[in-house]
Amino acid sequence: MASPASAQQIPDNCGGNESDFRYIRDPSNPARPGDQVRFIISLANVGDRPCNITLNSPLVFRLPALDGTATGVTNVLNPLGFTFPAGFPLTKVTIPWTVTVNPGVADASTELEGNSTLYDARVPHAYRIYRSIGTDITQPALTIDKRGSIESGVAPQNVTYTFVVTNTSSTPVPMSKVRVSDDKCGNATYSTGDDGDGKLSNGESWTFTCAQLHQAPGVYTNTAYACAESDIDKRDVCSPPDTWTVTLTPPPGSPPASPPPAGPPAETAVKPANATQAPCTLSTPKGLQVRAKELTSIKATVRQVDAGTTVKITLPGGKTVSAKTNSKGVAILKVRPPKTGTARITVAECSDVQRLTVRAARKTQSRRVPRVTG
Repeated sequence: MASPASAQQIPDNCGGNESDFRYIRDPSNPARPGDQVRFIISLANVGDRPCNITLNSPLVFRLPALDGTATGVTNVLNPLGFTFPAGFPLTKVTIPWTVTVNPGVADASTELEGNSTLYDARVPHAYRIYRSIGTDITQPALTIDKRGSIESGVAPQNVTYTFVVTNTSSTPVPMSKVRVSDDKCGNATYSTGDDGDGKLSNGESWTFTCAQLHQAPGVYTNTAYACAESDIDKRDVCSPPDTWTVTLTPPPGSPPASPPPAGPPAETAVKPANATQAPCTLSTPKGLQVRAKELTSIKATVRQVDAGTTVKITLPGGKTVSAKTNSKGVAILKVRPPKTGTARITVAECSDVQRLTVRAARKTQSRRVPRVTG
């Protein structure tokens, strides 16, 4: 809505400035880099006798920049010339922010700002809309430096691992409940470093140790990490992992390690990869009888072909049935020849052809039921 052509009290007999421009932060302090924060902005112009308010500049909300000042991304809530008329209802706008600041920044500011005209009298008055909120930023960090008493040796070896845990936070973050975990050595025990207050303070280092007996020759790589609880936000802080490798050799005079057992011989029905293909052969069981109109399963065995090779039988009358070979080169053909004649079994990769004689169907005799007369 545009401002009036002539300055005046709008609406007539309005009582003054009853606008409400404010916002809150969710969640409350503090926040870590990477956390999601929402700013919920409320805009209203209600009351007993509110007057119109027209923006002389956009109403904007500024997020924090990397240095924590309110000079980051600017969100325009309402444009220049927008009017909040008397009775403008409560309207809420949510602006999200992923905490992103430079190391060491402990406070991040936001601002709601705009210039406007308040039509509260015959001579209107300038009204600056301004609100700000700061957000406490905590930037905890831990490091772990893991070392073993040896890097190599002759098995067996009892290796002592030392872990130095340091509070490297870029903002003040005392920590409690410091612990070290190792994937092979278990939970390490505290050794030294506390200055007496039971807190791992900024720049302070604590030492933990753990011993592990490695009996057999081999390469042992242990991975460890440290965690603690921040006293600022009561959330866990964990270090990046660190590793240490110990290589142990057999004692002098030890017998050489046995070679791994040989694998099973390759199936003769399947040709080896990249091998020269030998001539394939095709066979069926001797004495096999196939009759017309009877269901018969024919076992066809093919040598020197890949598993999955197609075997085809052509029945008298021209009908074909096919099946795939398994890993042993066997294909099962289930056929019901429609009539007598000669069936041919073929494989595309083979020159062999098996011919089977399809005999006449068996004759069936019906039993004669005696007649009973009386």
